[in-house]
Amino acid sequence: MPRGTFEEGSQALETLHALRASGGAGVARAPEITEVSETARITRVTEVPEVPGVTETVETARGTAFTHRIDGSEITTSAEAMTAIAEALSFPDYFGHNLDALYDCLTDLAWLPAGEHLLIWSRPSVLRDADPAAYEAIRAVLADAVADDTPGESFLSVLLPDG
Repeated sequence: MPRGTFEEGSQALETLHALRASGGAGVARAPEITEVSETARITRVTEVPEVPGVTETVETARGTAFTHRIDGSEITTSAEAMTAIAEALSFPDYFGHNLDALYDCLTDLAWLPAGEHLLIWSRPSVLRDADPAAYEAIRAVLADAVADDTPGESFLSVLLPDG
């Protein structure tokens, strides 16, 4: 059974609102959050600027989640999406910038602190509208990576909010 969650559309937007992010960008600043989404009770948000690729941590029912944000407002190609994901999650230099390499890195995450890593990709519809095939391929890799149940100290959750 996968440890992470994969949400998109209105469900992801609901969770994102629970994180009190404005427009899917920036750092949630509320010291205590107790709103509930379908998948997690968010109890606390803490900024962590000293950890590369991590803008904040979120305490959920599963423990600490480190958040990594992507602003999708200008992502129109597969290459741009992979670069944004790689930067958000601080991928190692050996990342090969293809779908197989994306999956491999998303299911490893050994270079990041132990725990859940929540990737929040705001405005994924920009890529979906510009290149539906590229969006669907990357979306499928993200969903497959979340579903991967390979044991490890770090694991992935993904929010793809529309709106």
